[in-house]
Amino acid sequence: MKNHAFTIRLKDEAAAEKYIALHREVWPEIVGPGGALETIGVRKLQIFYIDPLTLFMYVEAEDHFEPVRDFLRANDLHPKVQEWDDMMHTDGGLLVRHPGNDGKLNWAPMRRIHHVDFTNTLPDLEEA
Repeated sequence: MKNHAFTIRLKDEAAAEKYIALHREVWPEIVGPGGALETIGVRKLQIFYIDPLTLFMYVEAEDHFEPVRDFLRANDLHPKVQEWDDMMHTDGGLLVRHPGNDGKLNWAPMRRIHHVDFTNTLPDLEEA
């Protein structure tokens, strides 16, 4: 499994309210079993919000997942996925790129600078 982090800005307070409301019931074509995210290899996805108008997305995905290729491919899997993406990103959409993000994705990739994982550090116990 690989993990990825991304950030993006919301256009304004009204966009933030609408974005949060829409994410209470994301369409099954996107997040349901067999939906676009599962099909492209995403296994976990979390989105966090902080003022002012900033989102952070954390993704755990299969090793073959490549964000530029696969997020763009997801839009071709079902018309509802493209419709959702258009609501988020097209002119008049809810999201705007961070300044300086000139990449192929609207969400700017973030670089991990620190990692701690205590889940696999406990020694095996031997029976006495």
